[in-house]
Amino acid sequence: MKGQVFMFSFLTLAVIFFILAIAQPVLAVEVIGHRGAAFYAPENTISSIKKALESGVDGVEIDVHLTKDDKIAVIHDKDTKRISGGALDLKVAETAWAELKKADAGSFKSPAFAGEKIPLLEEVLAIVPADKKLFIEVKCGVEIFKVIGHVIEKSGRRENTAIISFSLDVAVMAKIALPRCESYWILGSKFFQGASAEDAVEIAVRNNLDGLDLDYKLASASFVKKAKDAGLKFYVWTVDEPPAAAVLKSYGLDGITTNKPDVIIKKIKR
Repeated sequence: MKGQVFMFSFLTLAVIFFILAIAQPVLAVEVIGHRGAAFYAPENTISSIKKALESGVDGVEIDVHLTKDDKIAVIHDKDTKRISGGALDLKVAETAWAELKKADAGSFKSPAFAGEKIPLLEEVLAIVPADKKLFIEVKCGVEIFKVIGHVIEKSGRRENTAIISFSLDVAVMAKIALPRCESYWILGSKFFQGASAEDAVEIAVRNNLDGLDLDYKLASASFVKKAKDAGLKFYVWTVDEPPAAAVLKSYGLDGITTNKPDVIIKKIKR
């Protein structure tokens, strides 16, 4: 009888471990909403961010610029021309927030979003739950660090926040100025015109960065392995096609950024 009890326990444990083993990869890859859920709602707006959260993302990515009066505006471009449908052409760095917030940032996407405003970073911090990651892409320069630390600290969000940037200077400064936040260096094809995957990994490690955020078309299983072996995390942008997401998942990376979070979640998590 004791032998039978032992055998039953062993088989039960074996089944549990098997289930965990096959389930773990399904849960391992994070899905990050690009500019919220930019395929469905005007990018970087509150509506877009809420749409991403409703879809069940692991995190949200936004873009920020510093205004003339040192407010942090959530906007991708350096001016408002594109997101206002050409109706208002204001350079963010040369415009005070009181003027910038007059821009209609929704109508260019659809009349249904008419009147949508460019949010401040504070507004985004207020609606992204603490258990969801927030990736803040800095589109300006290191001057933003005179205020961004205070904004994040004041929000009470000290964890699950990352600064990302194409600028190595910004990524490095983020790690120095905001040690509690992760820092990722974004890379596209321009970098690899004169450098290699090994170079990217070496530079990131040397500067104490937390990881790389790569144009998905440049990712490979070997690149991911090099980064992970060096202790770096590995994210890719911007993946909207389910078959591509499935292949990328097989590389063992940490996360996929997408304009269609619901579609990618369905493919790689469910």
